[in-house]
Amino acid sequence: MFTRFRWFVLGAITATGLLSYLANQVRKARERLTPRNLANSGLRGFAQALDNAADALQPGNQESQ
Repeated sequence: MFTRFRWFVLGAITATGLLSYLANQVRKARERLTPRNLANSGLRGFAQALDNAADALQPGNQESQ
């Protein structure tokens, strides 16, 4: 009887800890996925792509073929 009670308590503690961890992760993800953050991330990626294209098109940066 005591063994079952012990496993029940350990399972309840584990489930509570896991749910707390998951709730924290969901909250962090919601904060990261705001429309402003998504737009800024997209703009940063676009600016990086433009920088890479500009570097590739500069006359002094061509590799010998």
